[in-house]
Amino acid sequence: MIIKEYFSGISMIGVLSLATEKFGLFPHFIEEKPLNRYSDVLDIPVKNLNIGNSSLIGSLCVANSNGLILPPFTLDKERELITEFLKENNIEIIVKKLSAKNTAFGNLILANDKGCIISRELKKFRNTIEDILDVEGVVSDIAGLSTVGSNGVATNKGCLVHPNTTDEEIELIKDVLKIDCIERGTANKGIPSVGACIIANSKCAIVGGDTTGPEMLKIEEGLDLID
Repeated sequence: MIIKEYFSGISMIGVLSLATEKFGLFPHFIEEKPLNRYSDVLDIPVKNLNIGNSSLIGSLCVANSNGLILPPFTLDKERELITEFLKENNIEIIVKKLSAKNTAFGNLILANDKGCIISRELKKFRNTIEDILDVEGVVSDIAGLSTVGSNGVATNKGCLVHPNTTDEEIELIKDVLKIDCIERGTANKGIPSVGACIIANSKCAIVGGDTTGPEMLKIEEGLDLID
């Protein structure tokens, strides 16, 4: 399944939210009715909140079914909200802050439950990232860019990446994330930073409301969501 959405008129929804196979996090301003819909289509419990008093959850955080990495300025009350939410839904994962200079972890790490691609900007934190997400990671670029999280979106079934991703990068991503399905593409009428425009798990993708029909087809193919 794939659906198009705006979050309060914003089409860059990957900047504002994240989804895994176990849970999802959405910005605080998402109201109960759409929040429940996102929970239904992704088939996971979801929570709306701030991170560091910011709505930019997808840019600041990265997660899979094993762990959640938070920026160092996450407030104690925000972390408590996450902990309670996970506990209420019987989700046991590692939740940790990472004290790095560049705190846009969602922009700098591409992960699923099998592996992760880590930006060279975070290379000295590789072991810590691997421990929290409980996967093996590789330091690499995507399309020659260090913002690997912004330029890809991955699930346990597939991956969509920046149109300029090289063949060598494609093979590396397939090997590290242990997926067979991967496509190059765009979203929101030609934006190549697909991770900023899409959130997904193996059941559904929610894409920015400006995404075109041909783009949606490529997203479905890359994430292996075609029935």
